[in-house]
Amino acid sequence: LLISSFLSLIIGTIVGLAQTKIKRLLAYSTISHIGFILLALSINTEESLESVLFYIIQYSFTNLNIFFIILAFGYILKTHISVSAAKAGAEYGENVDISFISELKGQFKNNPLLTLSLAISLFSMAGIPPLLGFFAKAGVLYSSTQNGYYFISLIAIIVSVISAYYYLAIIKVMHFDDNNKNSAILHKTQGSICLSSGNYVITNIHSFIIAVLTLSILLFILKPSIILNSIHLIALNIFYF
Repeated sequence: LLISSFLSLIIGTIVGLAQTKIKRLLAYSTISHIGFILLALSINTEESLESVLFYIIQYSFTNLNIFFIILAFGYILKTHISVSAAKAGAEYGENVDISFISELKGQFKNNPLLTLSLAISLFSMAGIPPLLGFFAKAGVLYSSTQNGYYFISLIAIIVSVISAYYYLAIIKVMHFDDNNKNSAILHKTQGSICLSSGNYVITNIHSFIIAVLTLSILLFILKPSIILNSIHLIALNIFYF
């Protein structure tokens, strides 16, 4: 488990630095986060089991929120194709997901709430206090150092700092890079096919899910006992089963 943890931390972080596609970057980021989970599992104490459960819960919340936000950006930004009723007798559309990080350029001006929600989730992934992800990483590192795993703990800290780079790169693209192509509504006509973007609005349920997950990540520090007490009871049942 320690060897797998070490390899996951190194490979997931280093390969993630070279990615330009956002979903592929998140996939390699997941490998790095699995390294933290394997590190806690290898310690095999009551505290480390609690940190594993907490890490899985916070990562599920954060990653789910990120993908909901990316899906929302896909609805808002990407092109749909409509065929004129005279030619086809109906309209149809095709949504294309966000593929490249560069497609999010300058979105803070157009969709400030979505970009802020994504930024909060990415900061949590990076382990920035006082967000949910910080406490998860701190729990794993506390368990590992308390049990004498100093070298792998140092590696985990280093890769956390390195991985923060590509999370911050996404935030920089959204907030500071300008892209007039995404900010304007494009209309191109070719024969009977009309291309346009920016016509999709995300549903209330979609917005509500993003809001709840973002607030859970942001405001966890105000009421941590709800999750921590439940995790403590589950860990005790599993460890002493």
